[in-house]
Amino acid sequence: MKKIHSLLLSAIFSIAIFSSAAHAAVITFDDLPATEADAIHNGYHGFNWGADFMTSVAYINKNTLPGTGFASGVVSGDYAAFNNFATTSTISSNLFDFNGAYLTAAWNEGLFVEVTGFLDNLALFTTTVTVSTQKAQWFDFNFIGINQLSFRSWGGTASTPDEGGEHFVMDNFTYNESANTQVPESSSLALLLLGAAGILLGRKTKKT
Repeated sequence: MKKIHSLLLSAIFSIAIFSSAAHAAVITFDDLPATEADAIHNGYHGFNWGADFMTSVAYINKNTLPGTGFASGVVSGDYAAFNNFATTSTISSNLFDFNGAYLTAAWNEGLFVEVTGFLDNLALFTTTVTVSTQKAQWFDFNFIGINQLSFRSWGGTASTPDEGGEHFVMDNFTYNESANTQVPESSSLALLLLGAAGILLGRKTKKT
């Protein structure tokens, strides 16, 4: 019986690991067309990146504005995303989990960024973080089962007298893909492992 219990526990752990790791993805924004800065087109990596140009999520090359958070916010490669025109930006897709991202203030030191996760326009999660212009900071959000994100930034103090703005920079957007693709595979694995446990349990019962 101890062996059966061990097998069942192994099955549970295997399912959990498979579900959390199999579909993890990182968007680095480095596979977008080379340019100084531009809006991200809807459909990129399966997401919509804004309803229009003024409220879209854009991307920028780290050499476009050296000495600002637009440069220090780039973690990998040469590009990172930012909120175009410092407006509230919305990212939407099919059902997904938002794990986290690197965030940086572009101009204002001590900028606040409020991140909200929605499911069908119902806010399920809200977290507000404070970011710096000096370096990118990783934040775990762990918003599970959402289909829309909003990023709203405000406040902070201009890092130089002549420059300021409520833009934030984001890199290495990390998420789990749609549960619509996760569930069948995870369920199949669960049935396979638990079925094997059931067969062994039946054999054990017959012997006793």
